[in-house]
Amino acid sequence: MSPKELLTPEQIDKLPKDLFEFYKNHDDAEGITTKPISFWQDAMRRLFKNKIAVVSLFFIGLLLTMSIIMPEVSEFDLVGRVNEDLTVYAQLPPRIPVLEKIGLFDGSLTVEINEKTLPELGLKEGEYKIVGSFERKGNTYIEVKEYTYKILDIEDEYYFFGTDILARDIWTRVWYGTRISLLIGIYAMLIDILIGVLYGGIAGFFGGTIVDDIMMRILEILYGIPSIVILFILFMFIKPGIVPIAIAIALTGWISVARMVRAQFLRLRDQEFVLAARTLGASSTRIIFKHLVPNVVAQIVIMASFSIPSAIFYEAFLAFIGIGLDITRPSLGVLINNALPTTYGAMTYVYQLVIPSLILSLLMLSINLLGNGLRDALDPRMRNN
Repeated sequence: MSPKELLTPEQIDKLPKDLFEFYKNHDDAEGITTKPISFWQDAMRRLFKNKIAVVSLFFIGLLLTMSIIMPEVSEFDLVGRVNEDLTVYAQLPPRIPVLEKIGLFDGSLTVEINEKTLPELGLKEGEYKIVGSFERKGNTYIEVKEYTYKILDIEDEYYFFGTDILARDIWTRVWYGTRISLLIGIYAMLIDILIGVLYGGIAGFFGGTIVDDIMMRILEILYGIPSIVILFILFMFIKPGIVPIAIAIALTGWISVARMVRAQFLRLRDQEFVLAARTLGASSTRIIFKHLVPNVVAQIVIMASFSIPSAIFYEAFLAFIGIGLDITRPSLGVLINNALPTTYGAMTYVYQLVIPSLILSLLMLSINLLGNGLRDALDPRMRNN
């Protein structure tokens, strides 16, 4: 018998009664049903089934936690060592206690020198190790692994990410820079969402009227102006800082949010629940914020998740071209920009460039992947996937 076939009363009477449990009233029968879940509960359930999104959320939480805690508990500050010999503590390579025993982050630098000049370095046994050699223009060059901490007689010191040319601890500066980059991204996202929802909501609610036409023409004019030009003009009148840079980035970032909200409002404003609210005498403000905005929250959350990495990247780009924050409040972009002179043309101190670049890449990748997961979880069309 197919499960879809209906049973006749006679067939039901012939079924073994011990296979069933009968309830006497409707309330008891309701108890065997599963508890209904809301849209957001279902979305969170589907989000946590996405392994990539969960891993991304873990890395975001880890980076956020490190950026909050590490600068506060570090024994070094952003200034570095004061009134000490910078020639000893400057440009130290990374050194981590446990990993150094297996040859990773052991406080060594690999340099290329002419074989004939090796004795002139005055290195003692145990302070260096020859790891390779090669020929260049008729001369023999060797790759020497120098144990810097031992050479400088500071074997009790540990700098997890090394130091820069001014003897500043890169570990402390990287996590502080991560905090600054996240703050700029969050501030820019909040401004994007606030302006975009208000502007797009008004334009969408009055779509097809003179109000919508004027607002959309203004939007098209702003969209046609390169954002970098707006930033340059803005920074001619204000001093770069966390909030000013976030505002500058958000000056054009809200446009995409406004367009999305307007499109959603145009789709929803003629729905039955909106017509019912208007019939009952609800004001335009109440309809927008009580009935329309809650129905586009999912799309707003998705746009917000993609606004943060975009703002972080934009700030890093501004720092890279020299119009970002100053060195006293470094972001990841500032750290990358500061590392360029020490790594240009040589690979000896490349860790100063690689470490903040990796943190920045991991942060942006994690937020983008989480945004993809939120998009899939909040999309009703993918509910059965």
